[in-house]
Amino acid sequence: MLSNILYVLLALVMLGVIVTVHEFGHYLVGRLCGIGIVEFSVGFGPRLLGWERKGIKYSLRGIPLGGYCAFVGEDERNDDPRAMNNQPVWKRFLTVLAGPFMNFVLAFVACAVMLNAYFIAQTYPTVDQVMAGMPAQEAGLEAGDRILRVNGVELTNDSAGVSTMLSTMQSGDLTQPIELVVDRGGAEQTFSMTAVPVQSEDGGATRYQIGIVFSSRTYNFFESIREAGGYMVDTTGQMLESLKNLIFKGEGLEDTAGPVGIIAVVSQRAREGMYMVLWLIFIISLNLGIMNLLPIPALDGGRLLFLIVEAIRRKPIPPEKEGTVHAIGMVLLLGLFVVLTYHDIVKLVTGGFNF
Repeated sequence: MLSNILYVLLALVMLGVIVTVHEFGHYLVGRLCGIGIVEFSVGFGPRLLGWERKGIKYSLRGIPLGGYCAFVGEDERNDDPRAMNNQPVWKRFLTVLAGPFMNFVLAFVACAVMLNAYFIAQTYPTVDQVMAGMPAQEAGLEAGDRILRVNGVELTNDSAGVSTMLSTMQSGDLTQPIELVVDRGGAEQTFSMTAVPVQSEDGGATRYQIGIVFSSRTYNFFESIREAGGYMVDTTGQMLESLKNLIFKGEGLEDTAGPVGIIAVVSQRAREGMYMVLWLIFIISLNLGIMNLLPIPALDGGRLLFLIVEAIRRKPIPPEKEGTVHAIGMVLLLGLFVVLTYHDIVKLVTGGFNF
């Protein structure tokens, strides 16, 4: 029970960090552009903690599922020269864009750290571990043995060599002995062993194994930076494709979750270790950045659309009218929030989420 509570708290902290980074983007660029700020808040609802510095209110509120950075004159006319609607379009555009941009930055950093610390960049046909009681141990293989040939097939000292070894073994008769030639301390030695069937832990397919773990390495710093960029591009494409299918085909509608569902899933998956925490930060932050760029009123994308229209017209849209559109959008989003939350609670009660 205590562990469940701790993982739920971890999920809340993770979501709070992701949202805070988003709002900090608005705050930082807004201040750099000279736009007046009324309040910077982490969370919604009742204020738990607050202070004021240089005319800006800072708040920590009770519901850690959002936050906001309120600017002077954001949705109404204001004669203050620091008011947001008195600023040039480019300043307002950068300030609004900074929130999603910071989510992309956080996703990139989380992805790079995850690749650098946990993901395998290269595997080598060298024995790193020998599993007890398996054919490799019984035949005499030892950690550090560099496998040169399998059933007479030469192996390169890289991931391709490992793939060649596995494909060579699997393409033959696995009930027959497998011959390995290894380099041990500069001398070649030959070992013969027969693979044994091993069922996966989840009760899935049975695979034949000899019982060794190959040596491998994770991405170095520069590799992780390069690969994180490509990983983000690929994942963004997959997210946009899923969003398109959801909107136009209804695919994945039953899997759509609200805040309760997100907290439940995050608290479940975070138990798998730090690599999963980084993965969740990457996925959620990237998703938040993408969703906020959609041209929906009340979201950053909706505000950016109004700014683009203003730049094309060379004439500002009356703040009161824009504010009304965003207010309607916010009401609709809150309605969706309530529906998804109800759906999450029903699923939680009926055992759809397992804590």
